[in-house]
Parts: sequence; C-alpha cells; structure tokens
Amino acid sequence: MTRTFEKAFRIFAAIKLNPMENHSIKPVASNTILVPVDFTSVAETAINHATDLARVFGKNVSLLHVVETGFLDSEKKKEQKEVEAKAQLKVLADKIISTTGVKADYLTDRGNIFDSIGEIAEKHNAALVVMGTHGVHGMQHIVGSRALRVITNANRPFVVVQNKAIRAHGYKNIVLPIDFSKESKQKLVWAAELSKKFHSKFHILADFESDEFAANAVRNNIAYAESYLKKAGCDFTVTRVTKDENFAKETIRFAASIDADLIIIMTNLERDLGDYIIGPYEQTVIANDAQVPVMTLHPVDNMLIQGGILFQ
Repeated sequence: MTRTFEKAFRIFAAIKLNPMENHSIKPVASNTILVPVDFTSVAETAINHATDLARVFGKNVSLLHVVETGFLDSEKKKEQKEVEAKAQLKVLADKIISTTGVKADYLTDRGNIFDSIGEIAEKHNAALVVMGTHGVHGMQHIVGSRALRVITNANRPFVVVQNKAIRAHGYKNIVLPIDFSKESKQKLVWAAELSKKFHSKFHILADFESDEFAANAVRNNIAYAESYLKKAGCDFTVTRVTKDENFAKETIRFAASIDADLIIIMTNLERDLGDYIIGPYEQTVIANDAQVPVMTLHPVDNMLIQGGILFQ
C-alpha cells in the first residue's frame, strides 16, 4: 500500500472520528483476563503473557475455546467437540494454577470466533483480552487476518502476541507511536499505569507530516505526551521520523531496533456505523515481522477511565 493511500485512509478516519463522544467503557472492576485458545503455539504464548499480567495486576485468567461447528455437524458431534476442548482446557488451567499460583478457569462457546470472543469478553467484563495471532499471510493482506476481525468486533483492549514469550521484566520498553489524531493521546493512560508495575521506559515515535496542519497536530500531541508522562513520573524518549515514510514500517523498524517489549496503538472508530476499524497502519503493526506484542485500544469518550477495568 502506498504512503499516499495510507495517509488518505488515516485522515479520512480521523475526520469521521470523535473519540470523546461515544462508546465509553464503564470503569467497573473486573477480575478476568480472557485468553482465546485454539491449542496452537501462539495460544501458548498468549497464556504465558496473560498469566504474567494476571499475576502482576491481581487478576484471574479465563481460557476460552470457541467451538466452530460445521453446518452439517450433528448435535452429538458438536457435544463431542466441546467435551474434548474442555478436557484440553482443564489441563492448561490446572497447569497455570500449579506453576504460577494464578487462579484460572475455562469455558467453551459455540459459534464463530469473530462474534463469540467479543460477546464472552463483554459478558464476563474482561479487563483485557490476550490473543495469539499467526500474522497476516497471502490473501489475508487483502481481507484481514482473523485476529484483526476479532479485535474490531470486541469493545475491549487487546494484547496480541505471536511467538515471543513475555520477558522476566515484563513490558519494560514500550513504543508509543504518535500521529496527528486526537485519539493518539488516549494510550497514555494505559502507558502510565503499566509503568507503575513494570517501571517502563517509553519510546515516543512521532510521525512525519508534510502538511502544516497535521504537523502542528503532531507537535501538540507530542507536547501533551511529554507533559503527561512527566507528571506521571515516567521515563521516556522522543524520536521523530524525519522523512515521509510508511509509518507502520517505521514503527516496526524502530521497535525492533530498541528490542521493544510492547507497542501500544489505537484503533479507529467509524462513528456513522458505530464500528471499530483496523486500518492499514494498525494491520501492519499488529502482524509485525519482529513479533513484538501489540496492545490495541479502542477510543473512549473519557480518557481518564480508559484503563479503569484493568487497573482497579
């Protein structure tokens, strides 16, 4: 995708978006971190990250397997799939409890992952969803990966991982990409709270803008970020992209160069449809070749409660 097309997409999304209007997340305490499990290696990585986060934040882990049944499957076959999945989930939950001391439970749901994960996350008021992805390959570059579609259908924060286990120091080096959009500021709430637990150092990466209006918006967002992080007592650096390059690729390249533990990004909100959308920037970053875990946040109407349900 060309830089011009990507820029146009992001500007269009920003015009349609008012992140301070609707779709708030009520700051109701939650004790659950939800982990979708498909019994692959990336699901094991997701359990690894979720368990450590649960330990640090005093939460429980809930393992979810969505039983995707065929149209012609008999009821007996559907039940058999559920029984087999529950047996596997029990083994995983018991291992979490015995090796880490973190409380863990499990459940199954019939349906498709695009709807079920979001519905279960809402029903159980999950503080966070930690999910593995196999990346974006082949035709998925055009239609989007399964992980991306799940994120857009769930009004919850996500941490998306590939095959890198969480390090002993947790999320120590965190990249905060900052562009011209207003919602770019909202990730700072989560950043400051994560820093309380992991003593994180934040690496602000500022996008290059040739347009004077957009460039000024970036400068304002950087100034706001610096002020916010200083008040929170956080350690941070600021790096500015100096030429008109693909910001997603620059984000990944930068994250790899500092051996980042996490990248925090915002999704967009299509106000007319009431839907969250994953643009070309977000898609590229989430499925990054460096396999850096990515936290995705949906915009809310009040930044001060952005991280409420995880940090209470």
